[in-house]
Amino acid sequence: MSGMKPSQSIPDFEEINSPEFLEMLLAKGPTGQRAFARMVQGTHDRFLGFIRRQLPSQEECLEVLQEVYLAVHKGLPGFAGKSKLTTWIYSLAHHKICDRIADRDRGHKELTESREGSRSTENAGTDRWSGITSWDAPPDRLMARNAVEGLIGKAVEALPGPAREVYRLRDLEGLSGEEAAEILGITPENVRVQLHRARRQIVDWVQEKMAGVRNAKEPQAGGRGSET
Repeated sequence: MSGMKPSQSIPDFEEINSPEFLEMLLAKGPTGQRAFARMVQGTHDRFLGFIRRQLPSQEECLEVLQEVYLAVHKGLPGFAGKSKLTTWIYSLAHHKICDRIADRDRGHKELTESREGSRSTENAGTDRWSGITSWDAPPDRLMARNAVEGLIGKAVEALPGPAREVYRLRDLEGLSGEEAAEILGITPENVRVQLHRARRQIVDWVQEKMAGVRNAKEPQAGGRGSET
């Protein structure tokens, strides 16, 4: 009876990436089904968080996550184990996200053009970032969100595509340079270059915005008191 406990526990990434766990996943019948269910339990929150940072609604993120697990189930027999299982799943998630963004952008292009001028670029950027970060937070908490944290989020959104993707995988997901390179289909050296560029641009962007806010709050020299 005690032998049942390990199979019922929620595995961490280290266990999921082990050859023994992959062997159970590939097994037919109840063994493979139980292993797959445990894999979903052990990865659900982390992969949902990864998707949440890039898509605007909880419903859409859950749909994409379901698509990812369906792709995992379908592709497992052909998984050669040359990379970590979780790296492969990240790669599937990355491509599903890219497909969803591309479909959404195509579908919204005409609508966006027709509404041009009714919404400022600044407000559109704010709405986009708030949608990514505000699911579980009450309105009063959102209003009190730290200004620097909000600026950093907007700075990440403002990064060029490759730098933004590398930053998310390396600094937000905590993946290695080699794992990020495999997921994005680029070299580890390119990952290092893009990560350095992303970090530098985030710092510069935030400093510039904060300087602008400070300057706007400072009283103008020779203002009302100088009028005669």
